[in-house]
Amino acid sequence: MPLLNEKVHFIVNPMAGNEESLKIWKKAEKILKSKAVPHEVFFTREKGHALRLTKKILSGTNQDTRVIAVGGDGTINEMINGAMGYPNAIIGSLAAGSGNDYVRGIQKTESMEEALSVFQDNAFTTIDIGQFETNGKVGYFVNSLGMGIDAEISDEANRSPLKKWFNFVRAGKLIYLFIFIKKLSSYKPGCMELIIDGHRHLLKKVWFIVIANQPYFGGGMKISPMSKVDDGRLNVIAVHDITLLKLLTVFITVLWGGHLNIKNVDSFSGEMIKMKNQGSVKIQSDGEIVGRDEVAAVVLKEKMRVLFKGDIPYKNMK
Repeated sequence: MPLLNEKVHFIVNPMAGNEESLKIWKKAEKILKSKAVPHEVFFTREKGHALRLTKKILSGTNQDTRVIAVGGDGTINEMINGAMGYPNAIIGSLAAGSGNDYVRGIQKTESMEEALSVFQDNAFTTIDIGQFETNGKVGYFVNSLGMGIDAEISDEANRSPLKKWFNFVRAGKLIYLFIFIKKLSSYKPGCMELIIDGHRHLLKKVWFIVIANQPYFGGGMKISPMSKVDDGRLNVIAVHDITLLKLLTVFITVLWGGHLNIKNVDSFSGEMIKMKNQGSVKIQSDGEIVGRDEVAAVVLKEKMRVLFKGDIPYKNMK
């Protein structure tokens, strides 16, 4: 049932996708105006601003409110963190970043026009959200939480001036592969303790461990093919005790999920997960660095309402 009489709120990150987000927003705004869709737009000025804007929008009303991120996975992550605690939130994303894994794995829209159509409909569902605690900080993730070389790659990609160039030639996700190859000679895999629902695993020479809420990360890599956002569990992928050659094979086969057939690429599933590294390594949440060395995560079942393309067999559809 259309909701054309209700205002849609857009939060635009003007820096996303090498400022491509502004071009995308201008095209989207033309369509919205041509269809007389009531909407309001806000522009972020700095890191963390999308979170604060989301809280401000949602705290101003008790009515169901659609808030749409125009940016990448970092922008939608801030919005998710800002929307926690507001049951009136209905979240969506207009893909305008480098990776866009949220749109790829959860919202499932394939074009701007399709996304805008979804934002005006009553097609929303309730999904699970991951909560983490590290170094005294509590936060939330919708895509994945990782520790190891994946976090080191995310950190360098976000800071690298090459990211703008890759985005400019419309190959933004290749920056992750470029930095991965660059780091192969310098990254030293260490030992990690992994505890899943009370079961302890001590893994040696760990390249990375990813806790996944949906299948994709790193700009389209199908890291966790079995992940579902509505099953009340988190999937865990651990890559350890493998040679450099096998690691390269992992990063090729991960594009379609074939890496799970490689020895010492282990897959687990659980509700409560802890990771502890014996050395010093970064932790990423939806591609943003949130801490180091030790983290605990838990799944929050059916926690967030999100807009999605209506032919997806999610449960809890309203």
